[in-house]
Amino acid sequence: MRRNSSTYLRPPTWSVSQAMQNKDFRFGVVLISEGCSRTEWVAKCRRAEDLGYDVISAPDHLNLTSPFPSVQLAAEVTERPRIGTYVLNACFHNPVLLGRDLRTLDDFLDGRLEVGVGTGYVEGEFAEAGIEFGSPGSRVDRLDRALDEIHAAFRERHRPPLLVGGHGNRVLGIAARKAELVSFVGAKFQPKYGRMTIATAQQMLERVSYVREAAGDRASTLEFNLLSKATVLTGDRHTGVESLRRYGPELSTEELLEAPTLFVGTAAHIAEQVHELRDTYGISYVTVLEHALEPFGEVIEHLR
Repeated sequence: MRRNSSTYLRPPTWSVSQAMQNKDFRFGVVLISEGCSRTEWVAKCRRAEDLGYDVISAPDHLNLTSPFPSVQLAAEVTERPRIGTYVLNACFHNPVLLGRDLRTLDDFLDGRLEVGVGTGYVEGEFAEAGIEFGSPGSRVDRLDRALDEIHAAFRERHRPPLLVGGHGNRVLGIAARKAELVSFVGAKFQPKYGRMTIATAQQMLERVSYVREAAGDRASTLEFNLLSKATVLTGDRHTGVESLRRYGPELSTEELLEAPTLFVGTAAHIAEQVHELRDTYGISYVTVLEHALEPFGEVIEHLR
């Protein structure tokens, strides 16, 4: 049963439109292919479909299988889900050739493709590939150009939906203007920890507000996505969330419990949290990482 008021999240400074509150939920999973055989990849994809995921995505890292054949195989062995990339590293690919490859992939997937593109963030991978890491700004420049070339590649035909995600102003601004799907990663790199740390509920509200303003007239057409960092099924939320403290070393227990990117509680409780993501932020599309494939699958059962 739905509660009448938010338990976890502070009220927004703006109102989520009725249209966004009424959007159907979608659930995606990013599957990891490191050391994966064909048989293992096929089994993962079919399991994700059986659990009710709407989108099965492959990432783009050097230690994993290539995203393009991974996506192609995922489509061949499943029937219902859309098949995506979460996300292609724009800096790894010649932008003109990337547009060509995605056009071909879209043909072969019969309209099931969903294209996620990002800037890349693992400096060691750039060094290994012999690609200049550059500054954050230069990587965003390369993302921006890649998106333009993808648009150009599909100029005379239907284009698959584009997903662009991030946390900073410039990437989210580009997503607001050039993508159909805006993914809020809800995290930023903290040099003193040497890793990403998560945003608070209030910080996420500000990020969503920023995108809505940057999108202007496009705001009502966008679909908002959240990349969740962890799902812990437990009857003891306080103990459960403490196991995730590495994601927010400086946050209080209550701030961790309120963080939109962490799901902690019973499956029914987390399902309510997902409803509140839509009611509060307008986020109707949730993506989890492979380690949450099974636990979040139990949550999906409460949301259908």
